[in-house]
Amino acid sequence: MPEHGCWANKRIDVGFLPYNEYSPLTWQISSVKTLLEQPGFLAPSGTIGADISYLLALVFTILFLVAWRMAKKGQGTRHHKLILVSMVAMIVYFVAYYYARSLGVLSFEGREGFGGPDEIYDNVFVPVLTIHLILVTFGMILAFYMIPQGFRASEKKGEDYRLKSGDLKMQPRTFKIVMFTIFGCWAVVQVLLLVTRPSPFGASVAYGLIFATVALVASLEKLIEKFLPDGSRRHRILGRTTMVIYALILVTSTATYLMLYFIYPVKH
Repeated sequence: MPEHGCWANKRIDVGFLPYNEYSPLTWQISSVKTLLEQPGFLAPSGTIGADISYLLALVFTILFLVAWRMAKKGQGTRHHKLILVSMVAMIVYFVAYYYARSLGVLSFEGREGFGGPDEIYDNVFVPVLTIHLILVTFGMILAFYMIPQGFRASEKKGEDYRLKSGDLKMQPRTFKIVMFTIFGCWAVVQVLLLVTRPSPFGASVAYGLIFATVALVASLEKLIEKFLPDGSRRHRILGRTTMVIYALILVTSTATYLMLYFIYPVKH
């Protein structure tokens, strides 16, 4: 996601660790943050962080589309491996981006970073960015759901994985165990935040949203299996839906990037 807004004077969130501007970890994160704010190499008004973010979004989308093409050709094992590697890399990227940039929905904090007129900002930029954020949310939820669902809906034949037909349902007992585990992990995190941080509200909300998303993904299984009981058909339909969403994410990300750094850059 292209970065936007003013990043200066933002407090650095280092998870459970108390904030200490002199700690080695905080210093390293500050150094990375400073590096990402340097002038970029793609757009005249861009930053290194924005350029890397956009290029990675492009790479991840291409990898997902290639993996989808592999699935269409019946190359199940290669599809599974590429999707798994791409998803892990994307998660690592988002986590690193969050800690290095203190990532937030900065577009709603003000107009810093957008140099166009008010009517364009209100009627074009904010709607496009809002759609982008909604698509990213749904894309992440579906991606987290599709990976385990793909392994559960397939079987190994020889050297390759193939989707198998038949009902694919999560047992009620398994579902309860999963939900209680998520709730237990959330409770542990909240206790750690209360113990280790003087003002844990912001981090508590952030981690709460993360665990709520995980719980939502688990809950989707019970809802989706009612409408698409066959595991292989479910994986194919949701796989196509996920690919369309990621293609739209790239489109909205490109539009946001162009508006911020090419069409309506801030004039210094």
